[in-house]
Amino acid sequence: MHNQPDYCVVGMDASFYRCKQILIIDDCAPVRTSIKAMAQQIGFESIHLARDANEAIAKCHEIPFDFILSDFNLGEGKDGYQLFETLKTRQLLAPLNCFIMVSAENQRQIVHGMIELQPDDYLLKPFTYQQLEERISRAVKGRIALRKIYVSLFAQDYQNAIAECDNAVVQKPEFAAAALRIKGELLLKLRNYAGAEAFYQQVLQQYKTSAWARLGHAVACFYQQRWDDTELQLADLTQFDETKVEALDWLSRLYVKYRRFEIAHDTLYEAVLLSPKNIIRQKTLANLASIIGDKPASARINSKIVAAARHSVNDTAENYLNQARSLVDAAYCGNVLERAVTINNAAKIVDHLAKRFDGSKLTAEITILRSRFLAAKGELADAKQLISEIPLSYQHTITIDSCMDAAKAYFELGDLYASQVYIDKLQHILERDDFLTETQRIMLEMEQLRHEELKNKLKVINTEAVQAYQREDFNTAFDRFAETFDYMPTNPTIAINLMQALVKGARVTDFSQRYVRAAVKLLARSELDDDLMLRFKRYLAQIKALHPDVIPRRRPKEREVL
Repeated sequence: MHNQPDYCVVGMDASFYRCKQILIIDDCAPVRTSIKAMAQQIGFESIHLARDANEAIAKCHEIPFDFILSDFNLGEGKDGYQLFETLKTRQLLAPLNCFIMVSAENQRQIVHGMIELQPDDYLLKPFTYQQLEERISRAVKGRIALRKIYVSLFAQDYQNAIAECDNAVVQKPEFAAAALRIKGELLLKLRNYAGAEAFYQQVLQQYKTSAWARLGHAVACFYQQRWDDTELQLADLTQFDETKVEALDWLSRLYVKYRRFEIAHDTLYEAVLLSPKNIIRQKTLANLASIIGDKPASARINSKIVAAARHSVNDTAENYLNQARSLVDAAYCGNVLERAVTINNAAKIVDHLAKRFDGSKLTAEITILRSRFLAAKGELADAKQLISEIPLSYQHTITIDSCMDAAKAYFELGDLYASQVYIDKLQHILERDDFLTETQRIMLEMEQLRHEELKNKLKVINTEAVQAYQREDFNTAFDRFAETFDYMPTNPTIAINLMQALVKGARVTDFSQRYVRAAVKLLARSELDDDLMLRFKRYLAQIKALHPDVIPRRRPKEREVL
């Protein structure tokens, strides 16, 4: 990081820029040359050029640039938005770096995207040397005036950053509004919602028409569950370019609080149209589409996410997995032929995924998905065999989306017990307080509702099994326990009940042998508590003594021929 003067620069001359490092990024060589000449005229001597985002990122690893000028359209690969996003995520921008986006277009999607990412400035082509100098000078003045704030933010020392904001308001009145805006955002980030509300009320007394302060006040009220006031403020703030996208975001989240999911979806859809490069927002929209029952729309959005994230920091295997998962969900909405076509498309995505990313790290996720493909095509036996390769202990190191998919997969196969394991896991990992996580909680609620409906059915069956057992009707008891085992083939307690019913006197048939063997196989590979382990060993010994043909003996391995 370069040392900056401890004062607000009133006017910049060539000597100020002489020792500064500037990076110019444009995919057009003549344009790079032209901007380089302008930079030389301003006073820069250490000028670096890059023709694309990858070259720029490589240079940023080597040099802590003071200024970066990047074109929005950079040809193949990352665009300027994705470059800036990457540099911020990887912390490759020095605290006092001035990043200026350049573009020949003034499309609203680009403008709203820039508002979200907040570069220091946005410059339209064509521009003159004087215009470039003015933008650079304005950006660096702001950075130097508030440098202590930016250094604290870079170090994630938020309390000190707030203190420096207070100092800047007094000592740098020209930049008071910028310092106040940062302070308000930090109060919200630190979850001091009452303090944030009081702060924004005070700011609005001085800056009555400030859209950013009104938005901050609305967010502070939202977190304190004063939603009626919040809705009116947010609706009004959607009229201003500066706050439109964020206000739509929060308004959509407010509608979710009211359980008005369709209007929440439509509101967020408008925000996505305005700023389509925000991948987290698109994922949230895909979840809302699923929540309102429009599974095909969710699949289409997930397809767009894969394309939009292709060159961004959000280009992950999870995007492809979610695309395939949403196609499986959508497949159940069509007829048999449509379902087969949709599942084949999902399978192609998984095949492509395994080539782009390290498949060895995705074995469980891909196996679960392939079992869902089979289940959707009605091949339940093969699906159960495939998913049996995945131990339930896999859920200890699992993402939210993968956990949700596993819960669905086991439910579709009728294994309520294993599905519940993943639902319980979801309840512990849905910890973040953001809109995406909120939609995931709603989806979890919907899965839990499906579980409750099935559980009520199983309670009836299990009650019948227990009653039959108590009146020593062991054949009926075995049949009812077997029916329950169909829904929960990984539940050790039901497996024990099957073995106990056979020991007590249930008749030995091909049907009962098949279930007992499955129960023994499950218990032998499960982690059991002391009581269950004791009962398992006792019943296993009794079955072997009473019905030696039920549990076939293992064949000794043949010796290798030397």
